This record gives sequence, structure tokens and C-alpha cells, in this order.
Amino acid sequence: ELINPLNSRSKRPPRPPNGFLLCRKNVHKEARLKGFCNMRVISKVTGMLWRSATQEEKESYEKLSVQVNQLHSQRYPGYKYRPTIRPRLQAIRPYVAPPINPEVLTALPTQIINNNQQPVAYPMYYPDVVEFQFPQFTQEELALLSCYLF
Repeated sequence: ELINPLNSRSKRPPRPPNGFLLCRKNVHKEARLKGFCNMRVISKVTGMLWRSATQEEKESYEKLSVQVNQLHSQRYPGYKYRPTIRPRLQAIRPYVAPPINPEVLTALPTQIINNNQQPVAYPMYYPDVVEFQFPQFTQEELALLSCYLF
């Protein structure tokens, strides 16, 4: 009961629990018996209880974790913790407009400049901008962006 069962998805043995996790399991069991199952609140309460616990209370859970580790090593001989290294997402660079050639700015029609009108960005004056394409995003980058867009 103190050791979680084998994870069916990854077929890897679970990590043995430390003293805090055993304390959390105990608090969760008591809360469930009293009809309270909000895991977020249970985790916060457990953290507060653990921080305010005396050294003797913490040591009792740590001693229990040593016993559970021995049971764990009997159930899963040769177990060694090997964390899965997940690939990091590359930082998505913000869109930066391509540099405008200064020669293009001098090529604007003189009547627009002389009349103090706002220049219009005609494609023939900005060939670099017309040919520019937005970068293609991978599925991971799109998933990350969707958190900010929706």
C-alpha cells in the first residue's frame, strides 16, 4: 500500500517514496475518509504541515521511508532511478521585420515626399518585404503558442 504499483503505460517501476510523500499519502488518506478530495488543497496543507512539523515527526516518516525503500528493493531488484530526459523546446524567437534597404527609401516618388504625404509601401519599392515568408512552426511550438493565443 505504501509503494505505488507498476506504471502500466511506461512499464517502469515507480520511485520509492521519501518521508514527505509518505506524509502526503497519510494526509490524503485521512482527507478522503472525511470526504474531502481536492488534491490541490491537500498538497498545500501537507506542505504547511511538513514545514511546521517537529524534527521527531519528520524523522518518524523518514524512518518509515527507509523501511519502504527496503521493501521497494525487494520488489524491484536492480532498480536504479533513471530520469527521462525530455527534449527542451527551443525558445521561439519574436518576429523581426527584415531590414529595409536605404536605397529603396530614396527611390520613393518625389511628389509624395514634397507634398508631405504618408508614403505608401508599394511592392515595387519593397521587394525584400514581398518575398519574405513567415517562419514555419513545429507542432510543439504551435502547441506552446496556443497557450498564449487562446
